[in-house]
Formats: sequence, C-alpha cells, structure tokens
Amino acid sequence: MSHHAVASPITCLMLSTSLAFSVAAAAERSPVRLIFDTDIQGDADDVGTVAVLHALVDSGEAEILATGVSSKNQWSPLCLSALNTYFGRGDIPLGVLKGPGSSKRSRYAQQIAEEFPRELKSLDDAPDAAMLYRRVLAAQEDNSVVIVSVGFLTNLRNLLMTKADGVSPLDGRELVATKVKTWVCMGGQFPKGTEACNMRRDALAAAYAIEHWPTPIVFSGGELGIQIQTGARLTKLPVSSPVRRAYELYNGLTNRASWDQTAVLYAIRGLDGGLEDVWDLRTKGSIHFDARTAHVEWRDRPQCKHAYLVKKMPPEQVARMIETLMLHLPKHSDEQDKKRRQNGSAAVQRKYSTVVADKTE
Repeated sequence: MSHHAVASPITCLMLSTSLAFSVAAAAERSPVRLIFDTDIQGDADDVGTVAVLHALVDSGEAEILATGVSSKNQWSPLCLSALNTYFGRGDIPLGVLKGPGSSKRSRYAQQIAEEFPRELKSLDDAPDAAMLYRRVLAAQEDNSVVIVSVGFLTNLRNLLMTKADGVSPLDGRELVATKVKTWVCMGGQFPKGTEACNMRRDALAAAYAIEHWPTPIVFSGGELGIQIQTGARLTKLPVSSPVRRAYELYNGLTNRASWDQTAVLYAIRGLDGGLEDVWDLRTKGSIHFDARTAHVEWRDRPQCKHAYLVKKMPPEQVARMIETLMLHLPKHSDEQDKKRRQNGSAAVQRKYSTVVADKTE
C-alpha cells in the first residue's frame, strides 16, 4: 500500500466505554503508564498539556514513563525539560528527534528554556526518542502502555522502523504490538477535512505510522479542541510559573484552543469509559489520510482499530475542567520557589515586570 494514502487494516479491537470515572475509582486502579510525545514549539497548548499531564500524575492517575520531542526546534526539548523540572520530574527520560524532521518558530520555547531551571543542559545529552521509547517499552509488561502524541508523528514512525537489538529481539512494530495498549493521537479532522498541523508537517511519517500501527488508535481531531478555549484563567498562577509565562509570551494570557489537552485527558481518564459524559467515541471505522493533500476522511468499516472523539458535553464545561488542571501547582511548589529565589530566579519576576511596564507605556 502506498504511504501517500492510508486505510487501516480490517482487524479490530473494539474500544470499551463501559465504566464511569470517579475519583474513588481512579484511586483504586493502577495509574495509566504512558509515553508522552510532543512538538512543543508552535502553539501554547503543548505547554498547557504538560501542565494537565503533571496534574494527573500528582493525583495518582498516571505515571510518565518517558517524554519525547518530535520537532527539530533546538529549544523545544530544553523547554520541555524546564516544565518537567518545574513540576518536580526533571529526571523523567526525555528523548529528541534524531535525523530529518520538521521545525517552526516558537514564541516561548527559548525563553522558557533560558528563564527556568532544567535538568537537560544540552541537546547532546538527550537520547534518540525512538530508541528511548524502545528501551522503555521493552521493560514494561505486555499490553500495559498508553502512548500519547500531541505533535508530529516522526518519532512514532521511527519507533516502528527500529530493528531487533540487544534491548529486545522484537522489531519496532512487534514491540509496539506486544507492549502498547492504545495510542491516543491529537491529529486529524473528522469526519473529514484537511489536517492543519500534526499530520501535515511530516505527512509521510504520519502516513507510515497510521498505516503500520498495530494497536488501537483514538484520534482527537482539530474540530474538537478548537471549541475548547482555555488560558485566560492562568493569570491566577504565580509569575514564577513557566505555564503562565508561556501563555503570556504566546498570546498575552488570553484564551487559546485546547487541542492537545483533550488527548492527554482522554488517554488518562477516558480509555476505561470514564469520560463518556464528556465525549462520545466513534468506532467501527478507520481513517484515510492522504499525505499529498493532508486530507483526512473517516470511513465506516464493520471492523476497525481506529476511533475518534465526538463532542458531547458543552465545550465551555470541558474548558473549565481542563483549565482547572492547567492551574495545578507542583506539590513541592513552596520549597521549589524558595530554591528558585536562592538561585537567582527572581529574574523571572523582573522580566515579567518589564513586560508589564512595556505594555502600559
């Protein structure tokens, strides 16, 4: 099959939506073990998504096995490291895209990387994301890992193309089939339309990944997140927050679409049916992606491994839920702020004050 036009295989594992989410149920079940892959460069929703992710880890609902950056912007991995460090998890493995890929200018990545402490000091210190994912997956129990992508699909294509090695006798596709439960992907336009970014920017990689991925995929399309506006309430965060700072740099702390946040929220709270009052799930079909035009179309099939989220709860209510998670402060925030001041991080406050002064002149 050509990698330019993709239709999924006709074998299907139906995705269950039978259980209702509750805090008590989340406490009783094991945290969702996930790999998080992001481009974190163009839009600020990547930053908001990292905040949501860490909030759900702090609540005991998830465990981050690894993070990775799918863009070639040199500041993106350092920005992600600063965010992970802020939330007290600077030691989370962080991989970068090695080899060709896509990049675009960022309004915030360099500033976040330079203004906030981070564990990753240089891109040279970061491993290849695909090989990192391979090592992490090989160490997990079968059918136990959720992968969430909120950026380009280059790293996931590269993972599928890895060969058997000392880490595992399985090649990339076999390893994914054995270890991954579900891939939740922010991308597409449903039921049909032109894909705006995540699949378009490296369309050949997206086509390959979608065609060859052996486990169920749940897509959160662009039509969903555009209606869920978050960010304005981040003025409530302290000026020492890199989440607030990123949105300030991106759009002056006004609302922005929440495309990426939907994918992480669903991956952690929705795969067991816990968000069935928030979104419906369209199944029994597959997506067709044309890499030449970036056109996406849902095609009904009696059996499938693909699904996509459909609006159910009013977007304003979903936005309130997501933005509350974005406002989450690190558990260790008091101690962290003290350390930051001791390290001279009051420069963040001075820079912020300068920005405010400039705006009022």
